[in-house]
Amino acid sequence: MLLFLVRHAKAVERSFDIAEENRYLTPEGRERFRAAAATLRKKGMAAEVIVSSPLVRAVQTAEILAEALAFKGLLTIDELLVPGFSLEELRKLLGRHPGVKSLACVGHEPDLGELGGTLLGMPEAFPLSKGAVLALDWEPQKEVEKARFLWLLAKGKFHTDVAALMPH
Repeated sequence: MLLFLVRHAKAVERSFDIAEENRYLTPEGRERFRAAAATLRKKGMAAEVIVSSPLVRAVQTAEILAEALAFKGLLTIDELLVPGFSLEELRKLLGRHPGVKSLACVGHEPDLGELGGTLLGMPEAFPLSKGAVLALDWEPQKEVEKARFLWLLAKGKFHTDVAALMPH
């Protein structure tokens, strides 16, 4: 299956005035992610299902992604994607979408980076910058089989060589 791990775009800073779950995207975050999502559409990204964390900044990011991709599938909000999301929650999420061949998960760091690192068989996390999208080819029914890196879109750049992204 194709698995897209999408970190929410840049949100307003933490403050006492705004509850953590209500932090929303900044105008810059929206603009940058719209540009990133347009790149993804040009590169042919398609997902059958887009699932978002219920936190406002993730939902807004998922909506921008869906709009840019002219998404006609199912955009859902799922509590499993709140901070703390891991491989176990990903497997539960897949159980809620049986037979899905391409899934975009919109969530948070450090969870998505840790999940990406785990799926790639790396000894540490694969950190994702705000608004980054990591694309993996993964067979969830194979317990041992690790995912294959397809590409990463981060900070406006499209990367297809995972080795070039690793610290040497």
